[in-house]
Amino acid sequence: MRVCLFGAWDPDYPRNRLLRAALVRAGVTVDEARVRERRAVFRWPALAAAFGAHGLDADVVLVPEFRHKDVPLARALAGRRRLVFDPLVSRWDTLVADWRLHGAGGAQARWNRAIDRWSLRLPDLVLCDTWAHGRLFESLGARRERLRRVPVGAEDAFFAVPPPPADGPVRILYAGGFLPLHGVRHVIEALAALEARAASLPPFEAVLAGRGIEHAAARDLAAARGLARVTFLGRTRLEELPALLAGAHVVLGAFGAGEKAGRVVPHKVWQGLAAGRAVVTGDGAGTREWFEPGVHLLAVPRGDAAALAETLAAAVADAALRARLGAAARTRARETGSTEAVGRALLEALEGAR
Repeated sequence: MRVCLFGAWDPDYPRNRLLRAALVRAGVTVDEARVRERRAVFRWPALAAAFGAHGLDADVVLVPEFRHKDVPLARALAGRRRLVFDPLVSRWDTLVADWRLHGAGGAQARWNRAIDRWSLRLPDLVLCDTWAHGRLFESLGARRERLRRVPVGAEDAFFAVPPPPADGPVRILYAGGFLPLHGVRHVIEALAALEARAASLPPFEAVLAGRGIEHAAARDLAAARGLARVTFLGRTRLEELPALLAGAHVVLGAFGAGEKAGRVVPHKVWQGLAAGRAVVTGDGAGTREWFEPGVHLLAVPRGDAAALAETLAAAVADAALRARLGAAARTRARETGSTEAVGRALLEALEGAR
């Protein structure tokens, strides 16, 4: 099988890196018709030329994440080739419901819903990371029979992370994009509650790595709460994350109260599980599709800083709990979200679209 990755996609985004590696590991030949992001009047002619040079021998045209606007051109160029779209998110759900950049009744909301509808109806297959997310895609235009579930997973480097340090303070790690669905405000409030009871706990510290639209607000809140055990590292490259995880004992997921946080299993969760760490994340239907709370990870009510603080206190205090969770986490992540497992899911989806 030959697959052409098509669009102005980011080759360094974790989802794209893993899907490409998974296809290659599954024995698929991968071509790329990729150009940089710019206005469609310039991007589409360049993409058409790239497809003419690199995509004509493909059996499948796959449009990677976030490239909703490239799907109509991909449909036109693919012809009788199978067209697969991996949206990862809905534009409307992200920009309107989650980030709240546009009012729900405004023109931008209608425009982004229309883009979702076109991009989800045109492909022969639409990938989703959880069935909970797939149900949202279906409500926005995807056909149920064309949905296929492929987990986000984690790259090989995360499965190679060594065991946590045996000495020093218990380190809690958040590494992510400071997006609304991550609920970093609730993380800060939980850490404040944890510091208030530090005398009754083993030594601990928290590291928050990354940047994003809520980064400044998170730093301001941490300063206002007078947090003394929290360090903000700023922007972190993907290649640096395994080393960060190597120094961590507890890894944080997503805690936003919005519906999107309940549908997804973010990269940070898969990466923490693959690294064999005790992961704490917000509960939701998406998480429970892949993992059993209390066995593979710890799940707390989303948007509840007090519940998060109690769970973190338990994880900080109990090394045996962390070790048990970490071992089960890595085993389950390897079964479902390794490069090989993602490759099997992808190949099954692509072959089923014939």
